[in-house]
Amino acid sequence: MKAYGWLGLVVLLLSEYFLLRRVEPFYSWFYSFAWWAYILIADSLLLRLRGRSLLTTRRSELRIMLPLSVCIWLLFEAYNLVIRNWAYEEVPSQLWIRWPGYALAFSTVLPGIFITSDIIETLLFGRRTGPAASEAEFADGTGPEKHSAPIFLAGLFLSAAPLIWPRFFFPAVWVGPIFLLHPLLRRVGLQGLSLSAASGRQTRPWSLMAAGLVCGGLWEFWNYWAGSRWVYSVPFFDDWKLFEMPILGYLGFPPFAIECWILYHLLAALHRRMGRAAFLLWITLGVLSLLVFRAIDRETVLRFAAPTPGH
Repeated sequence: MKAYGWLGLVVLLLSEYFLLRRVEPFYSWFYSFAWWAYILIADSLLLRLRGRSLLTTRRSELRIMLPLSVCIWLLFEAYNLVIRNWAYEEVPSQLWIRWPGYALAFSTVLPGIFITSDIIETLLFGRRTGPAASEAEFADGTGPEKHSAPIFLAGLFLSAAPLIWPRFFFPAVWVGPIFLLHPLLRRVGLQGLSLSAASGRQTRPWSLMAAGLVCGGLWEFWNYWAGSRWVYSVPFFDDWKLFEMPILGYLGFPPFAIECWILYHLLAALHRRMGRAAFLLWITLGVLSLLVFRAIDRETVLRFAAPTPGH
């Protein structure tokens, strides 16, 4: 394991130790400590398995991956303003700490999923070469494009239904955007996902879904013990839980990873196409992100932590 992998392991162990003793900042910020430590450990393992990794040979991807990770997660935070399935408690009371804290935590989503997916694809499917999950696969032009109106309409309905009937259609948040947005990948010249063995690319969706489940389990495990954490209020399924998450809720993590993959590659493709005008994309996403941050503070935070002395 590389030095940064050992560093991640040390940080994770120290964070666990200080969490149990409620030592700050590890107690309140445990989620961020744990996830950035995990990313270091997992990336070091990936480097050993494949000879290249996100943090070593593909660092340039991080320049857009980290901010896009924040923006993509905030799409689901925006949905949550309507469906109200989760809320945050004991978040820092100082805005100048809280908002960068949101960004630091949400920026781990994409690296965590993509690195885990690459590890799974290597260990379970033996794929040691070819593009990583975060690398664009451009369409080769073979085979006709298939545009199914029923699938698009289903995606449109499932994406809109949680906003109209949130009590009954809240699970559709985790599948609707897949049907709605996946066809757009070919429109921007990218290879989409396929579960068909004939495609030769069937390992990618399975490894992504497995990564979503692994990351989801770690998200819930590490969140359960943290000082600043989220809690759930899910209609019909709140009685049976594993950590804070209702057991059936874990079924949402595999398609969530697919959604993240689709959204990332669509936004990255848009960024490439805009060229020098890409700063307009960042301005737009930045403004929208700040608006959602503000909405989270008003609608999703149940309780702010007591300010520390001197603040």
